Amino acid sequence: MMSFSRAAVVALLLAASLALVAHAEEFVNTVSIFEIGGSVRAIGMGGTFIAVADDDAAVFYNPAGLAQLERSMFSSLFTRPFGEYSYGRLSAAQTGWGAQFLLLDSHTLVERDEFGNPVGEFRHTETGFVLSVGVQVGAGFSVGIQGKLHAVVLPSQGMGLSLSPALMFEEGERTYALVWRNSLSTDLQFASGSTEPWTPNLAAGVSWRTDAEIYAVDFTERLVTRGDTSSVRVGIETIRFHPLVLRIGTHREGSSFGASFEWQDLRLDFAYVLHYALPDSYYVSVSYVWDDPLLRTMGRPFRWILRLLGT
Repeated sequence: MMSFSRAAVVALLLAASLALVAHAEEFVNTVSIFEIGGSVRAIGMGGTFIAVADDDAAVFYNPAGLAQLERSMFSSLFTRPFGEYSYGRLSAAQTGWGAQFLLLDSHTLVERDEFGNPVGEFRHTETGFVLSVGVQVGAGFSVGIQGKLHAVVLPSQGMGLSLSPALMFEEGERTYALVWRNSLSTDLQFASGSTEPWTPNLAAGVSWRTDAEIYAVDFTERLVTRGDTSSVRVGIETIRFHPLVLRIGTHREGSSFGASFEWQDLRLDFAYVLHYALPDSYYVSVSYVWDDPLLRTMGRPFRWILRLLGT
């Protein structure tokens, strides 16, 4: 007889598949800050992380993984994709919940006419905020919900919200996961009156852990809605050379490799992506873990200030 956990996985997969197929023609891809990546570690593994989700990047890739976190974690990310703009992220998470702030900025760009003559300047800036919650509901089974806020700041203003439910099921060395991205959303509303929809899609992942390696496969983007099998992502991570951790991955847009150096509670991450059609890009990150809950840690500066004011 199928267990409750497996039955829940199958039910969500079927429901999400039917809903996405029914609405496939109603949505178009949204060029978004959320498409760049939420973790240097995951990017080094080809972008696979849906069924890994064992650090603060679960906030971005699979909120159900937050239920399994054992320590609080803070991390940062910076990159200049193709050398044309800047992208950064700050993330914090603890057992059960976490948040991310994302910033994408093009800096000042030259606007040109059809003949290539400069006619002015413009700048594109957008931000994103992610709040995720994960709860364990059974042995090896957890569920989560992710809320995303997307705000365009320049050259015009716009804002939109989305919700993404998720689940994760661990069975020995294997983990199975699903995220129904943007299943509920409000269109991105611009000050001009125009709108732009979010793209709902079902993302699935499988990972397999050994003593020294993690093997992961993600099926993402339009795999369900349009049969785009080229959206499969594959990644491997090994800790055989700890404190040096090595990663490699591939996906339809290119291949990647990454490395981490861990020293006590500090971790430095680096990833390099070799694109098939675009210039290569790099990513760097600094992470720190600790034992106290996030809110207690965040409240320390305020308590220190209050003590000063009280003296």
